[in-house]
Amino acid sequence: METRKRRSRLHSAQVLIIGFAGIILLGTLLLKLPAASPADVSISWIEALFTATSAVTVTGLGVLTTATDLTRFGQLIILMLLQVGGVGFIAFSVLLFRLVGRRVTLNERFMIQQSLGAERLASFSRNWGRLGSAANLALYVLVVTLAIEGVGTLLLWLRWRSELPDGEALWLALFHAVSSYCNAGFDLFTGSGRAPVFGFSADYYTLLVMALLIIMGGVGVAVLYDVGSYFRNRMLALNTRITLLLSGALLIVGLAVMLLDRQLYEVTLASYTAGEQLAVSIFTVISARTAGLTILPLDNLSQSTQLMLLFWMFIGGAPASMAGGVTSSTVGVLIISAIATAKGGDNEAVAFGRSVPRETLNKAVAIMTVSTLLVAGVTMLMSLIHHGDIFALGFEVVSAFANAGYSLGITSELNEWGQALIAFTMFWGRLGPLTIVIALAQRERARLLHFPEEPVILG
Repeated sequence: METRKRRSRLHSAQVLIIGFAGIILLGTLLLKLPAASPADVSISWIEALFTATSAVTVTGLGVLTTATDLTRFGQLIILMLLQVGGVGFIAFSVLLFRLVGRRVTLNERFMIQQSLGAERLASFSRNWGRLGSAANLALYVLVVTLAIEGVGTLLLWLRWRSELPDGEALWLALFHAVSSYCNAGFDLFTGSGRAPVFGFSADYYTLLVMALLIIMGGVGVAVLYDVGSYFRNRMLALNTRITLLLSGALLIVGLAVMLLDRQLYEVTLASYTAGEQLAVSIFTVISARTAGLTILPLDNLSQSTQLMLLFWMFIGGAPASMAGGVTSSTVGVLIISAIATAKGGDNEAVAFGRSVPRETLNKAVAIMTVSTLLVAGVTMLMSLIHHGDIFALGFEVVSAFANAGYSLGITSELNEWGQALIAFTMFWGRLGPLTIVIALAQRERARLLHFPEEPVILG
Protein backbone atom coordinates (compact mmCIF):
# COMPACT_ATOMS: atom_id res chain seq x y z
CA MET A 1 0.00 0.00 0.00
CA GLU A 2 2.83 2.42 0.85
CA THR A 3 4.53 1.63 -2.46
CA ARG A 4 1.32 2.41 -4.34
CA LYS A 5 0.95 5.71 -2.50
CA ARG A 6 4.51 6.76 -3.38
CA ARG A 7 3.97 5.86 -7.01
CA SER A 8 0.73 7.86 -7.15
CA ARG A 9 2.51 10.86 -5.65
CA LEU A 10 5.13 10.74 -8.38
CA HIS A 11 2.60 10.06 -11.10
CA SER A 12 1.05 13.55 -11.21
CA ALA A 13 4.29 15.43 -11.85
CA GLN A 14 5.47 12.75 -14.28
CA VAL A 15 2.28 12.98 -16.33
CA LEU A 16 2.61 16.76 -16.49
CA ILE A 17 6.24 16.70 -17.63
CA ILE A 18 5.93 13.76 -20.04
CA GLY A 19 2.69 15.09 -21.49
CA PHE A 20 4.14 18.48 -22.40
CA ALA A 21 7.37 16.94 -23.62
CA GLY A 22 5.27 14.78 -25.94
CA ILE A 23 3.42 17.83 -27.27
CA ILE A 24 6.75 19.55 -27.95
CA LEU A 25 8.06 16.52 -29.86
CA LEU A 26 4.86 16.37 -31.91
CA GLY A 27 5.17 20.07 -32.69
CA THR A 28 8.79 19.53 -33.72
CA LEU A 29 7.77 16.82 -36.18
CA LEU A 30 4.99 18.99 -37.63
CA LEU A 31 7.33 21.94 -38.12
CA LYS A 32 9.73 19.67 -40.03
CA LEU A 33 7.06 18.85 -42.59
CA PRO A 34 7.76 20.38 -46.04
CA ALA A 35 4.40 22.17 -45.95
CA ALA A 36 5.39 24.08 -42.79
CA SER A 37 8.09 26.21 -44.45
CA PRO A 38 8.65 27.81 -47.86
CA ALA A 39 10.65 25.89 -50.46
CA ASP A 40 13.69 28.15 -50.02
CA VAL A 41 13.76 27.77 -46.21
CA SER A 42 15.36 24.78 -44.52
CA ILE A 43 14.49 24.24 -40.86
CA SER A 44 16.95 22.13 -38.85
CA TRP A 45 15.84 19.73 -36.14
CA ILE A 46 17.20 21.94 -33.36
CA GLU A 47 15.42 24.98 -34.82
CA ALA A 48 12.16 23.04 -35.02
CA LEU A 49 12.60 21.79 -31.44
CA PHE A 50 13.43 25.29 -30.18
CA THR A 51 10.43 26.82 -31.93
CA ALA A 52 8.04 24.11 -30.75
CA THR A 53 9.31 24.48 -27.18
CA SER A 54 8.91 28.25 -27.35
CA ALA A 55 5.34 27.85 -28.62
CA VAL A 56 4.19 25.18 -26.15
CA THR A 57 5.72 27.09 -23.23
CA VAL A 58 4.12 30.30 -24.63
CA THR A 59 7.47 32.11 -24.54
CA GLY A 60 7.93 33.71 -27.94
CA LEU A 61 11.70 33.51 -28.29
CA GLY A 62 12.51 32.48 -31.84
CA VAL A 63 15.41 31.42 -34.03
CA LEU A 64 12.98 31.57 -36.95
CA THR A 65 10.99 34.52 -38.24
CA THR A 66 7.39 33.35 -38.00
CA ALA A 67 6.14 35.72 -40.71
CA THR A 68 8.65 34.68 -43.39
CA ASP A 69 10.23 31.34 -42.42
CA LEU A 70 6.89 29.56 -41.97
CA THR A 71 3.98 29.09 -44.37
CA ARG A 72 0.38 29.66 -43.37
CA PHE A 73 0.31 25.96 -42.41
CA GLY A 74 3.42 26.41 -40.25
CA GLN A 75 1.89 29.47 -38.63
CA LEU A 76 -1.26 27.46 -37.93
CA ILE A 77 0.89 24.84 -36.19
CA ILE A 78 2.36 27.59 -33.99
CA LEU A 79 -1.14 28.87 -33.21
CA MET A 80 -2.33 25.40 -32.16
CA LEU A 81 0.77 24.85 -30.01
CA LEU A 82 0.15 28.20 -28.31
CA GLN A 83 -3.42 27.24 -27.55
CA VAL A 84 -2.54 23.78 -26.25
CA GLY A 85 0.43 25.06 -24.26
CA GLY A 86 -1.57 27.93 -22.78
CA VAL A 87 -5.11 26.69 -22.22
CA GLY A 88 -4.07 23.06 -21.88
CA PHE A 89 -1.50 23.87 -19.24
CA ILE A 90 -3.92 25.88 -17.14
CA ALA A 91 -6.75 23.34 -17.41
CA PHE A 92 -4.42 20.45 -16.71
CA SER A 93 -2.70 22.16 -13.79
CA VAL A 94 -6.04 22.99 -12.16
CA LEU A 95 -7.22 19.43 -12.69
CA LEU A 96 -3.93 18.14 -11.35
CA PHE A 97 -4.24 20.09 -8.13
CA ARG A 98 -7.81 18.91 -7.73
CA LEU A 99 -6.67 15.32 -8.14
CA VAL A 100 -3.80 15.87 -5.73
CA GLY A 101 -6.35 17.13 -3.24
CA ARG A 102 -7.90 13.67 -3.04
CA ARG A 103 -4.62 12.27 -1.74
CA VAL A 104 -4.14 14.70 1.14
CA THR A 105 -6.06 15.92 4.13
CA LEU A 106 -8.91 18.41 3.92
CA ASN A 107 -6.72 21.20 5.26
CA GLU A 108 -3.94 20.44 2.76
CA ARG A 109 -6.48 20.30 -0.06
CA PHE A 110 -7.61 23.80 0.86
CA MET A 111 -4.00 25.00 0.83
CA ILE A 112 -3.37 23.49 -2.60
CA GLN A 113 -6.43 25.21 -4.01
CA GLN A 114 -5.32 28.47 -2.44
CA SER A 115 -1.88 28.12 -4.08
CA LEU A 116 -3.66 28.02 -7.42
CA GLY A 117 -6.15 30.71 -6.51
CA ALA A 118 -8.82 28.26 -7.68
CA GLU A 119 -10.99 27.75 -4.61
CA ARG A 120 -13.78 30.08 -5.72
CA LEU A 121 -13.54 28.85 -9.30
CA ALA A 122 -13.81 25.25 -8.13
CA SER A 123 -16.89 25.99 -6.03
CA PHE A 124 -18.55 27.58 -9.05
CA SER A 125 -17.74 24.60 -11.29
CA ARG A 126 -19.58 22.20 -8.99
CA ASN A 127 -22.85 23.87 -9.98
CA TRP A 128 -22.00 24.30 -13.66
CA GLY A 129 -23.45 21.51 -15.76
CA ARG A 130 -23.81 17.87 -14.82
CA LEU A 131 -20.23 16.78 -15.31
CA GLY A 132 -17.88 16.11 -12.44
CA SER A 133 -16.48 19.19 -10.71
CA ALA A 134 -12.94 18.64 -12.04
CA ALA A 135 -14.20 18.33 -15.60
CA ASN A 136 -16.38 21.40 -15.09
CA LEU A 137 -13.37 23.38 -13.95
CA ALA A 138 -11.36 22.49 -17.05
CA LEU A 139 -14.33 23.12 -19.32
CA TYR A 140 -14.99 26.47 -17.71
CA VAL A 141 -11.36 27.52 -18.26
CA LEU A 142 -11.61 26.50 -21.92
CA VAL A 143 -14.92 28.32 -22.52
CA VAL A 144 -13.74 31.54 -20.87
CA THR A 145 -10.49 31.44 -22.82
CA LEU A 146 -12.15 30.93 -26.19
CA ALA A 147 -14.69 33.66 -25.42
CA ILE A 148 -12.01 36.21 -24.50
CA GLU A 149 -9.90 35.31 -27.54
CA GLY A 150 -12.96 35.52 -29.77
CA VAL A 151 -13.85 39.01 -28.56
CA GLY A 152 -10.22 40.09 -28.93
CA THR A 153 -10.10 38.74 -32.48
CA LEU A 154 -13.26 40.62 -33.41
CA LEU A 155 -12.02 43.92 -31.94
CA LEU A 156 -8.64 43.71 -33.68
CA TRP A 157 -10.24 42.68 -36.98
CA LEU A 158 -12.63 45.63 -36.91
CA ARG A 159 -9.62 47.93 -36.56
CA TRP A 160 -7.15 46.26 -38.91
CA ARG A 161 -9.58 45.67 -41.78
CA SER A 162 -9.39 49.40 -42.51
CA GLU A 163 -5.80 48.92 -43.71
CA LEU A 164 -5.71 45.24 -44.73
CA PRO A 165 -7.91 42.90 -46.79
CA ASP A 166 -10.66 41.31 -44.69
CA GLY A 167 -9.27 37.77 -44.91
CA GLU A 168 -5.72 38.75 -44.04
CA ALA A 169 -6.92 41.06 -41.28
CA LEU A 170 -9.02 38.25 -39.77
CA TRP A 171 -6.09 35.79 -39.74
CA LEU A 172 -3.73 38.35 -38.24
CA ALA A 173 -6.33 39.38 -35.66
CA LEU A 174 -6.91 35.76 -34.63
CA PHE A 175 -3.20 34.97 -34.37
CA HIS A 176 -2.35 38.04 -32.33
CA ALA A 177 -5.42 37.77 -30.09
CA VAL A 178 -4.42 34.21 -29.16
CA SER A 179 -0.76 35.18 -28.81
CA SER A 180 -1.67 38.16 -26.60
CA TYR A 181 -4.06 36.28 -24.30
CA CYS A 182 -1.71 33.29 -24.04
CA ASN A 183 1.10 35.76 -23.24
CA ALA A 184 3.13 34.07 -25.95
CA GLY A 185 4.99 36.85 -27.75
CA PHE A 186 4.76 35.30 -31.22
CA ASP A 187 3.84 37.78 -33.95
CA LEU A 188 3.46 37.95 -37.71
CA PHE A 189 4.73 41.48 -38.25
CA THR A 190 8.43 41.07 -37.37
CA GLY A 191 10.35 40.57 -40.59
CA SER A 192 7.32 41.26 -42.76
CA GLY A 193 8.72 44.55 -44.03
CA ARG A 194 5.92 46.51 -42.38
CA ALA A 195 6.07 48.66 -39.30
CA PRO A 196 5.46 46.97 -35.92
CA VAL A 197 1.83 45.87 -35.72
CA PHE A 198 1.33 46.97 -39.33
CA GLY A 199 1.60 50.64 -38.47
CA PHE A 200 -0.67 50.34 -35.43
CA SER A 201 2.24 50.24 -32.95
CA ALA A 202 1.20 53.61 -31.50
CA ASP A 203 -2.52 53.21 -32.09
CA TYR A 204 -4.41 53.61 -28.81
CA TYR A 205 -7.18 51.20 -29.84
CA THR A 206 -4.84 48.38 -30.90
CA LEU A 207 -2.56 48.74 -27.89
CA LEU A 208 -5.53 48.84 -25.51
CA VAL A 209 -7.07 45.64 -26.91
CA MET A 210 -3.78 43.74 -26.88
CA ALA A 211 -2.85 45.06 -23.43
CA LEU A 212 -6.20 43.96 -21.96
CA LEU A 213 -5.75 40.51 -23.49
CA ILE A 214 -2.26 40.27 -22.00
CA ILE A 215 -3.48 41.39 -18.58
CA MET A 216 -6.40 38.94 -18.52
CA GLY A 217 -4.16 36.08 -19.58
CA GLY A 218 -1.51 37.12 -17.06
CA VAL A 219 -3.82 37.18 -14.04
CA GLY A 220 -5.61 33.94 -14.92
CA VAL A 221 -9.20 32.75 -15.08
CA ALA A 222 -9.40 32.23 -11.31
CA VAL A 223 -8.61 35.88 -10.59
CA LEU A 224 -10.96 37.05 -13.35
CA TYR A 225 -13.80 35.01 -11.85
CA ASP A 226 -13.00 36.26 -8.35
CA VAL A 227 -13.07 39.88 -9.53
CA GLY A 228 -16.32 39.27 -11.41
CA SER A 229 -17.96 37.72 -8.37
CA TYR A 230 -16.88 40.63 -6.16
CA PHE A 231 -19.93 42.63 -7.18
CA ARG A 232 -22.16 39.89 -5.75
CA ASN A 233 -20.40 38.85 -2.55
CA ARG A 234 -18.09 41.82 -1.91
CA MET A 235 -15.19 39.47 -1.18
CA LEU A 236 -11.82 38.90 -2.82
CA ALA A 237 -9.46 36.01 -2.14
CA LEU A 238 -6.05 36.87 -0.67
CA ASN A 239 -4.39 35.56 -3.83
CA THR A 240 -6.47 37.99 -5.93
CA ARG A 241 -5.67 40.95 -3.68
CA ILE A 242 -1.93 40.24 -3.79
CA THR A 243 -2.00 39.77 -7.57
CA LEU A 244 -3.88 42.99 -8.28
CA LEU A 245 -1.89 45.10 -5.82
CA LEU A 246 1.51 43.88 -6.98
CA SER A 247 0.54 44.13 -10.66
CA GLY A 248 -0.52 47.75 -10.19
CA ALA A 249 2.66 48.58 -8.26
CA LEU A 250 4.90 46.99 -10.91
CA LEU A 251 3.11 48.91 -13.66
CA ILE A 252 3.54 52.26 -11.90
CA VAL A 253 7.19 51.68 -10.97
CA GLY A 254 8.03 50.29 -14.41
CA LEU A 255 6.42 53.25 -16.13
CA ALA A 256 8.32 55.65 -13.87
CA VAL A 257 11.62 54.02 -14.84
CA MET A 258 10.79 54.26 -18.54
CA LEU A 259 9.78 57.93 -18.21
CA LEU A 260 13.27 58.64 -16.86
CA ASP A 261 14.87 57.02 -19.92
CA ARG A 262 15.92 60.11 -21.94
CA GLN A 263 17.35 57.98 -24.75
CA LEU A 264 13.97 56.35 -25.27
CA TYR A 265 12.01 59.56 -25.72
CA GLU A 266 14.68 61.73 -27.37
CA VAL A 267 15.85 59.13 -29.91
CA THR A 268 13.72 56.00 -30.24
CA LEU A 269 10.31 57.67 -29.84
CA ALA A 270 11.29 61.15 -30.95
CA SER A 271 8.76 61.15 -33.82
CA TYR A 272 5.85 60.13 -31.55
CA THR A 273 3.49 62.50 -29.76
CA ALA A 274 3.55 62.64 -25.95
CA GLY A 275 0.35 60.58 -25.78
CA GLU A 276 1.74 57.93 -28.13
CA GLN A 277 4.99 57.77 -26.15
CA LEU A 278 3.01 57.16 -22.95
CA ALA A 279 0.84 54.48 -24.59
CA VAL A 280 3.87 52.65 -26.00
CA SER A 281 5.64 52.80 -22.63
CA ILE A 282 2.64 51.42 -20.73
CA PHE A 283 2.22 48.60 -23.24
CA THR A 284 5.93 47.71 -23.04
CA VAL A 285 5.82 47.46 -19.23
CA ILE A 286 2.65 45.32 -19.36
CA SER A 287 4.08 43.06 -22.07
CA ALA A 288 7.44 42.72 -20.30
CA ARG A 289 6.12 40.78 -17.31
CA THR A 290 4.40 38.06 -19.24
CA ALA A 291 3.89 38.41 -22.98
CA GLY A 292 6.98 39.66 -24.80
CA LEU A 293 5.13 41.27 -27.71
CA THR A 294 7.77 43.73 -28.86
CA ILE A 295 6.94 47.10 -30.39
CA LEU A 296 10.20 48.82 -29.39
CA PRO A 297 13.82 47.95 -30.30
CA LEU A 298 14.87 46.81 -26.84
CA ASP A 299 18.58 47.12 -27.63
CA ASN A 300 18.03 50.88 -28.05
CA LEU A 301 16.78 51.27 -24.49
CA SER A 302 19.03 52.37 -21.65
CA GLN A 303 20.45 49.67 -19.41
CA SER A 304 18.36 50.92 -16.49
CA THR A 305 15.17 50.26 -18.50
CA GLN A 306 16.51 46.91 -19.68
CA LEU A 307 17.32 45.95 -16.08
CA MET A 308 13.80 46.88 -15.01
CA LEU A 309 12.36 44.70 -17.79
CA LEU A 310 14.60 41.83 -16.66
CA PHE A 311 13.32 42.03 -13.07
CA TRP A 312 9.72 42.35 -14.21
CA MET A 313 10.07 39.26 -16.44
CA PHE A 314 11.56 37.28 -13.56
CA ILE A 315 8.57 38.13 -11.36
CA GLY A 316 6.08 37.25 -14.11
CA GLY A 317 2.32 37.04 -13.69
CA ALA A 318 -0.14 35.23 -11.45
CA PRO A 319 -0.05 31.49 -10.71
CA ALA A 320 -2.40 29.28 -12.73
CA SER A 321 -2.33 31.81 -15.56
CA MET A 322 -0.79 32.02 -19.01
CA ALA A 323 2.20 33.84 -17.53
CA GLY A 324 5.49 32.45 -16.28
CA GLY A 325 8.13 33.67 -13.85
CA VAL A 326 8.26 33.00 -10.13
CA THR A 327 4.73 34.54 -10.09
CA SER A 328 3.45 37.63 -8.34
CA SER A 329 2.00 35.55 -5.50
CA THR A 330 5.42 34.16 -4.63
CA VAL A 331 6.95 37.63 -4.51
CA GLY A 332 3.96 38.99 -2.60
CA VAL A 333 4.17 36.25 0.03
CA LEU A 334 7.91 36.85 0.48
CA ILE A 335 7.32 40.59 0.92
CA ILE A 336 4.61 39.89 3.51
CA SER A 337 6.97 37.52 5.32
CA ALA A 338 9.81 40.07 5.24
CA ILE A 339 7.55 42.75 6.73
CA ALA A 340 6.46 40.38 9.51
CA THR A 341 10.10 39.51 10.23
CA ALA A 342 11.09 43.19 10.32
CA LYS A 343 8.44 43.81 12.97
CA GLY A 344 10.23 41.28 15.17
CA GLY A 345 8.91 38.86 17.76
CA ASP A 346 6.50 36.14 16.77
CA ASN A 347 4.46 38.29 14.40
CA GLU A 348 2.44 36.32 11.89
CA ALA A 349 2.71 37.04 8.18
CA VAL A 350 -0.58 38.91 7.81
CA ALA A 351 -2.06 40.75 4.82
CA PHE A 352 -5.57 42.12 4.28
CA GLY A 353 -6.74 40.60 7.55
CA ARG A 354 -5.56 37.10 6.60
CA SER A 355 -2.64 35.13 7.97
CA VAL A 356 -0.40 33.41 5.42
CA PRO A 357 0.22 29.77 6.43
CA ARG A 358 3.77 28.66 7.16
CA GLU A 359 3.46 26.02 4.45
CA THR A 360 2.78 28.71 1.84
CA LEU A 361 5.83 30.68 3.01
CA ASN A 362 8.01 27.57 2.67
CA LYS A 363 6.75 26.99 -0.87
CA ALA A 364 7.49 30.59 -1.83
CA VAL A 365 11.03 30.32 -0.47
CA ALA A 366 11.57 27.03 -2.32
CA ILE A 367 10.31 28.42 -5.64
CA MET A 368 12.36 31.62 -5.37
CA THR A 369 15.53 29.78 -4.32
CA VAL A 370 15.38 27.13 -7.04
CA SER A 371 14.44 29.67 -9.71
CA THR A 372 17.28 32.04 -8.78
CA LEU A 373 19.82 29.22 -8.78
CA LEU A 374 18.55 27.97 -12.14
CA VAL A 375 18.78 31.39 -13.80
CA ALA A 376 22.26 32.00 -12.35
CA GLY A 377 23.50 28.54 -13.37
CA VAL A 378 22.14 28.69 -16.91
CA THR A 379 23.54 32.20 -17.39
CA MET A 380 26.96 30.96 -16.33
CA LEU A 381 26.75 28.04 -18.76
CA MET A 382 25.60 30.36 -21.56
CA SER A 383 28.61 32.61 -20.97
CA LEU A 384 30.87 29.58 -21.38
CA ILE A 385 29.40 28.28 -24.63
CA HIS A 386 28.37 31.58 -26.23
CA HIS A 387 30.72 34.54 -26.15
CA GLY A 388 28.90 37.81 -25.77
CA ASP A 389 27.71 40.46 -23.36
CA ILE A 390 26.87 38.82 -20.02
CA PHE A 391 23.91 41.16 -19.50
CA ALA A 392 22.38 40.23 -22.86
CA LEU A 393 22.87 36.54 -22.07
CA GLY A 394 21.30 36.94 -18.63
CA PHE A 395 18.41 38.86 -20.17
CA GLU A 396 17.85 35.99 -22.62
CA VAL A 397 17.95 33.37 -19.86
CA VAL A 398 15.49 35.27 -17.64
CA SER A 399 13.18 35.77 -20.63
CA ALA A 400 13.31 32.03 -21.34
CA PHE A 401 12.73 31.06 -17.71
CA ALA A 402 9.85 33.52 -17.32
CA ASN A 403 8.34 32.49 -20.69
CA ALA A 404 8.30 36.21 -21.50
CA GLY A 405 9.81 36.37 -24.98
CA TYR A 406 11.72 39.65 -24.81
CA SER A 407 15.23 39.54 -26.26
CA LEU A 408 18.12 41.89 -26.87
CA GLY A 409 18.66 40.33 -30.27
CA ILE A 410 20.95 37.38 -29.54
CA THR A 411 18.44 34.54 -29.98
CA SER A 412 19.22 34.06 -33.67
CA GLU A 413 22.96 34.10 -32.92
CA LEU A 414 22.87 31.15 -30.52
CA ASN A 415 24.64 27.97 -31.55
CA GLU A 416 23.02 24.56 -31.19
CA TRP A 417 24.18 24.14 -27.60
CA GLY A 418 22.88 27.58 -26.71
CA GLN A 419 19.52 26.86 -28.36
CA ALA A 420 19.23 23.55 -26.50
CA LEU A 421 20.04 25.23 -23.18
CA ILE A 422 17.51 28.02 -23.73
CA ALA A 423 14.90 25.44 -24.81
CA PHE A 424 15.47 23.53 -21.55
CA THR A 425 15.14 26.78 -19.59
CA MET A 426 11.82 27.56 -21.30
CA PHE A 427 10.54 24.07 -20.49
CA TRP A 428 11.63 24.30 -16.86
CA GLY A 429 10.23 27.79 -16.52
CA ARG A 430 6.80 26.57 -17.60
CA LEU A 431 6.67 23.35 -15.57
CA GLY A 432 9.32 23.70 -12.87
CA PRO A 433 7.53 25.92 -10.31
CA LEU A 434 4.33 23.86 -10.61
CA THR A 435 6.16 20.55 -10.08
CA ILE A 436 7.90 22.02 -7.04
CA VAL A 437 4.55 22.93 -5.51
CA ILE A 438 3.20 19.48 -6.36
CA ALA A 439 6.19 17.82 -4.69
CA LEU A 440 5.71 19.94 -1.56
CA ALA A 441 1.96 19.33 -1.54
CA GLN A 442 2.46 15.58 -1.84
CA ARG A 443 5.08 15.26 0.86
CA GLU A 444 5.31 12.23 3.08
CA ARG A 445 3.18 12.01 6.21
CA ALA A 446 4.38 13.89 9.29
CA ARG A 447 7.37 12.45 11.11
CA LEU A 448 7.08 11.38 14.72
CA LEU A 449 10.76 12.10 15.35
CA HIS A 450 11.93 15.73 15.43
CA PHE A 451 15.53 16.86 15.77
CA PRO A 452 16.54 19.64 18.18
CA GLU A 453 16.67 23.17 16.77
CA GLU A 454 19.86 25.19 16.54
CA PRO A 455 20.05 28.79 15.26
CA VAL A 456 22.20 29.74 12.29
CA ILE A 457 23.87 33.15 12.05
CA LEU A 458 22.30 35.27 9.31
CA GLY A 459 22.97 38.76 8.00
